[in-house]
Amino acid sequence: MDVNLEDARPFMIGALVAALLMGLAVLGHGVSPVEAGRPQVLTPERWLAAALTRQANAEIARLASDAQTLRDTLAKEPPDAIRAMTLAQRIYAAHRTGTAATAPARQALIAAAEAVARYAAGGLERNTAITALNAALERLKAITPAPDAGRASRRSAPEGRAAIGKGAARVPSPIRTRAWRSLPLGGGA
Repeated sequence: MDVNLEDARPFMIGALVAALLMGLAVLGHGVSPVEAGRPQVLTPERWLAAALTRQANAEIARLASDAQTLRDTLAKEPPDAIRAMTLAQRIYAAHRTGTAATAPARQALIAAAEAVARYAAGGLERNTAITALNAALERLKAITPAPDAGRASRRSAPEGRAAIGKGAARVPSPIRTRAWRSLPLGGGA
């Protein structure tokens, strides 16, 4: 019996196409968003919403980190004026632009950084800087996603599937409630 490779060529192409389709099906099954136990079609709108959510959560994490650094700078008595000024410039440069969801928190943090720098330079009272920082922290707290919301969405999705819809793309909050209650900076009242 003679084996001819030209006769096997259509069979090989068919097997390759079938393997490719099965691979795409497995990949689609693994990354499809799940809502109410049913896989959903990943539309461009859902993809964009998930991307914007990831971007906003990354901005929130950077804002929280910078707010903590600003809080630490203000907590030192007396604060280092040069460090406070360079920190204010860095915060302004890093948070000038971003998503619309974080705009109020970004503006409040920039204003608080300016107030802390002015206080460190001797041009502002401590309570005014504390009030500005507390206002920025409250704005940041208002936009911080609840850590339990993302966990509940991930638990409801079957294993091996990414739950992209309904806030599942949220990351756990980098800000803990203890940090909000333990501000030793006093009040402005």
